[in-house]
Amino acid sequence: MKRVLAAMSGGVDSSVTAALLKEQGYEVIGVTMKLLDSEEFCSTDSRSCCGYDAAKDAKMVADSLCIPHYTINAVEAFNATVIEDFINEYTMGRTPNPCVRCNYFLKFDFLMKKARELGCEYLATGHYAKMDEGILRRGNDQLKDQSYFLYPVFAAQTDKILFPLGNMNKPEVRALAQRYNLPTAQKRESQDICFIPDGDYAQFLKKTAGLSFQPGKIVAVSGDVIGSHQGIQFYTVGQRKGLGALGQRMYVKQIDVEKNLVVAATDQELFSDAIDVTDFLCARNRSVVSGDHFLVQVRYRSKPVGAVVETLCSEKFRIRFDTPVRAVAPGQSAVLYDGDMVVGGGLISKAM
Repeated sequence: MKRVLAAMSGGVDSSVTAALLKEQGYEVIGVTMKLLDSEEFCSTDSRSCCGYDAAKDAKMVADSLCIPHYTINAVEAFNATVIEDFINEYTMGRTPNPCVRCNYFLKFDFLMKKARELGCEYLATGHYAKMDEGILRRGNDQLKDQSYFLYPVFAAQTDKILFPLGNMNKPEVRALAQRYNLPTAQKRESQDICFIPDGDYAQFLKKTAGLSFQPGKIVAVSGDVIGSHQGIQFYTVGQRKGLGALGQRMYVKQIDVEKNLVVAATDQELFSDAIDVTDFLCARNRSVVSGDHFLVQVRYRSKPVGAVVETLCSEKFRIRFDTPVRAVAPGQSAVLYDGDMVVGGGLISKAM
């Protein structure tokens, strides 16, 4: 019997994942990562995978399935690789993607090592994506597909990772949770940023991280001063709220950290023709070279667009879109697709 470590966040998706694996004949060990220590970070909101209730819910599910369950302390690793990066990126005027960082450093590195320590041949998560003989593909549920966040899996042994929910949609998962009589069957969806339960990242940076915000100027693309801001950390590319009355509908186009400026633009001025991508991870047995054409996705909910890769050096690509793309934010990820297959992904360092 093959042993698998199932990452259990206390939500319905990871609960069904563990149940499916057991039904399929695996020896399943459930594990929940303790990611946060501070009550100021942690939430008792039942939707949070970092809240105090998460480990308790996961343990109840494991007990109902008659599988062992462990809670592993990952506070130090999470703080060093996810939270500190989140704070630093906003300080540098970029828009971080903590889910990508968590997948890279926690799920497919930290947990993979724990899996080996526990004698597990596989690591499984409740993501909506498919792993087909080491090839990462989009999940069948277009509304829930999480392949965009999962390219960090290419830094791990992809043939040792399982995504049992890849062929399912959310209603099917809910139905299975009820059939298995899981305690989490009716649990609500988890939140986007688990360590910011109210979604107010600016207040998180100000109160919890202790950042001081420096007021400055809002300028148009022309350089003309058109307003003032209360701190660059309050803004991200594409944002409209918080700019004030500027005489017309305008959006954040760029954040200039050195000059403490927020550059505002009209909707037409918000489009980019190309991006630079760094820290690229490529799928196994694949290569990306100058002239290759792929579909590229620059935000989780954005529609993929055609693009051509231009190689600048071994560690950086320039990706030129077939048609201009709106509100591309440095710090987010650019993920390349060949049909439904993920070719690779990296961090957007610049939009042009």
